[in-house]
Amino acid sequence: MSAIVGEDERGPVERLIGESLRAADPLADVVAEEVAGRPATRAELDAGLRHGAATLRGASAGLLALLEASEAAVRSVDDAVLDRDSLPFFTISLSGHAFDLGAGALIDSYRPPRSAEVLLGTGQLTEQVIPRLRETARWVSQVMVPGWLRPGQPGYVATVGIRLVHALVRRGAARRDPSSEHVPVNQLELARTWLDFTYVAMRADAAIGFDLTAEEQHSVYRYWQPVGRLMGVDARLIGDVTDAASARRLLQRTDDVFGPPSDASRRLTAAALSTISAELPSISVLTAPLARVLVTAVARRVHGRELSDALGVPPTGALQAAVPAAVAAVRAHRRVLRRRPRAWQRAVEANIAIARDFGLGAAGTVAPFESAAAS
Repeated sequence: MSAIVGEDERGPVERLIGESLRAADPLADVVAEEVAGRPATRAELDAGLRHGAATLRGASAGLLALLEASEAAVRSVDDAVLDRDSLPFFTISLSGHAFDLGAGALIDSYRPPRSAEVLLGTGQLTEQVIPRLRETARWVSQVMVPGWLRPGQPGYVATVGIRLVHALVRRGAARRDPSSEHVPVNQLELARTWLDFTYVAMRADAAIGFDLTAEEQHSVYRYWQPVGRLMGVDARLIGDVTDAASARRLLQRTDDVFGPPSDASRRLTAAALSTISAELPSISVLTAPLARVLVTAVARRVHGRELSDALGVPPTGALQAAVPAAVAAVRAHRRVLRRRPRAWQRAVEANIAIARDFGLGAAGTVAPFESAAAS
């Protein structure tokens, strides 16, 4: 079956959409059962992620299958992609990414109502918002550092770990409500999450002045193809997503299926706005009150009035009118910096160094599936 993007006939596309709503991630789900039922599997998984499937002795067939598929997903990619295609991400500072990933991608990820209900069901994104958002930010840093997607490297280990977290969430949801026909964290939801970190994040960049060129966007989409494989996303869904137009078509199809935001979406959005605002002063010169107003204003600009209202993002009054001028100033500064290649390169290298340090922080030394093993 051909990929969903660019398919002219609606029949095959609609069938793939239907299949994706009912499809989970068999490779990861098998290992999730083992991790939940046999504590030693956790150590085996961690060792296999860090040192390779070939180093394991006596591991189960399911665990080896997941590890071998993950290694193949990365080793089939050109070195140039792994070493250079994430560089556009680092033309933006860590504080800038608080807006595109936080006010943009994260909030948009709460739009699908069933996904939001599953997240609320875990209790972790409302009771432990700050540590969970820090983990997400650390994961993105680990993923994007050049070279860190290779087997054994932090981005690789963390991403396959996130894949196991999703499988453990599915397992926990099924145990709580075995009669439910909804497959939590299904393939369509996984594809939409992938779009949040690619299309939505870059759309947010453009909305706040951190525009990427068309070629830079192509690079980011190429880089996120192996990331998607490591996340367990069906290649038929995202394999043809190479630019904003193809990504937008896929996002529109997913949102047509999922429907409008729910009360769970709004509760998660409110928690995210509060958390991002509380964290910004630690990585910028903003005060807490100004950070809250600015994050809210940016969120409304990124998502538009209709979706912002549906998600419960409140209006910001007069400040909203001042945002375009601030965006224009950011855009002008980037244009000037681009004309100074050495300064541009120094800024990129500095941002990579910050991401590397952040990615190697204390929480980054723990496989992410450990904290979800009891879900």
